[in-house]
Amino acid sequence: MIRHLVCGLTAFLLLAAATAFGEPGGNALVQRNWFETRTASFNIYSCASTQEVSRLAARLEQFREAYSNLAGTNAVASPSIVVMAFPDHKSMEPYLPLYQGKPVSLAAFFHRGSDENLIVLGLSDHGPDSMEVIFHEYTHLLLRHNDRIWPIWLKEGMAEIYSTFDASGHGARIGLPISHHLRLLSQKSFMPLKELFAVDHDSPQYNEQEHQGIFYAEAWLLTHYLMLGDNPGLKARFGQLTTLLRQGQKPEQAFTNAFQVTLPQMEAQLHRYLERGRFEPLPLLVKADLSAPRSMVRRGITPSETSYWLGNELLRVNRPDAAEPLFTQAQKLAPTSPLPYEGLGMLAAQRKKSEEAVRQLKESLQRGSTSFLAHYVYARERFHLTADAKERYTTLSDSAAKEIRSELEKSIGLMPNFGPAHQLLGFFELVQGENLAAAEEHLRRSIQLEPENQWYSLALAQAQMARKETDAARRTLEPLRLPNVEAKLREHAEELFQEIGRPANRKP
Repeated sequence: MIRHLVCGLTAFLLLAAATAFGEPGGNALVQRNWFETRTASFNIYSCASTQEVSRLAARLEQFREAYSNLAGTNAVASPSIVVMAFPDHKSMEPYLPLYQGKPVSLAAFFHRGSDENLIVLGLSDHGPDSMEVIFHEYTHLLLRHNDRIWPIWLKEGMAEIYSTFDASGHGARIGLPISHHLRLLSQKSFMPLKELFAVDHDSPQYNEQEHQGIFYAEAWLLTHYLMLGDNPGLKARFGQLTTLLRQGQKPEQAFTNAFQVTLPQMEAQLHRYLERGRFEPLPLLVKADLSAPRSMVRRGITPSETSYWLGNELLRVNRPDAAEPLFTQAQKLAPTSPLPYEGLGMLAAQRKKSEEAVRQLKESLQRGSTSFLAHYVYARERFHLTADAKERYTTLSDSAAKEIRSELEKSIGLMPNFGPAHQLLGFFELVQGENLAAAEEHLRRSIQLEPENQWYSLALAQAQMARKETDAARRTLEPLRLPNVEAKLREHAEELFQEIGRPANRKP
């Protein structure tokens, strides 16, 4: 029996469920004339004016293209991003995430998921500030290869630098001054850098709404100074910070070693930088003409499709109880459509009801679904049903294996850049043990697509061990043993690392 580390696969196979609140409002929005606009990287759903949607699509594609040109071979690919462009903020309110049972006050937001990324905004209220929010969050997705090593202040500071993105022709700029940050920094005391570096995902400062608090302001200022400021020595050493973090140094240690400065010295420099008031943006030159017209395909969608996409949006922001009536409504409006069954299947999967998810998604596929997600989640939930109570998997019969393999291959065929499908197919082939070379190939591809997910590397090490590639397995496991790695993952990596050195290396 192949041992898969329980918490790791559970994170891959099951989506987290959350409490829901209320029911978004009524048929009026569904009955409006919604349409889909597809670009190279975005699928936009809206009932606002087509001109507004076209402008939004062009801005999003400009940002993505500028990033891709600058990142080159280091660019991280991802499936198309779903954009829900509501006509105004009022119509968007019933579809906002909840905090303490009430809709969060947001002009726009970006929701990042393992299988779908989502942008939501109100178009008539759409302006520079709302695009800053979108560009900020989109930056987290694009720079996610550093997600596991960068401290929170650097991730947020870098996202704020990119949030001011501006483009014209072959040029673009990032790092423009952010007025509300400068205003706050002039009115409030700085956080000591030791406190700034200690902020994590659970800290109150990190959860301040819309990036308005002193933590975000100071993180932006520090990143701007190090990356774009008037100290050439600091700019030259900026890349060294990531190198030292990747080697496993603690954030404060990596910072002082990279910049050869104490925290009190840096605090003094940062105050002087703010007082000087010169915040030069970074000009960027890209090969592509960012002002060129964008290729877009537009089509009207039915009320059933609209109900599905509104339900899908609610599901993505952890409001499954509010999503369910919209999927049911879609089913009544179009009983033969695969979309309502897909929505109900995703809903069941989020509620950890694998049998129901398999049943609904099978209906969707039989009715002609061409969704890469439907094929993937069906295979994932079908495979999950074969595990024992401890999330352990054994070799399946030829017929059962054929179905799961086929569905994952279909998912990848429809969306080649979908990391979770490559990971699951790689792990599945590892369990089957019939094609370990293919297992390793898919696991490597999943890591390339989602380098921030270190659990993928653990599965790759298992495949390498199964192929007797002990040196390669050691190299794969080494980064997982560093102090900055999640404790549970580090424990499992250490266990596998020790197993490599045992004289009789057997499959447990």
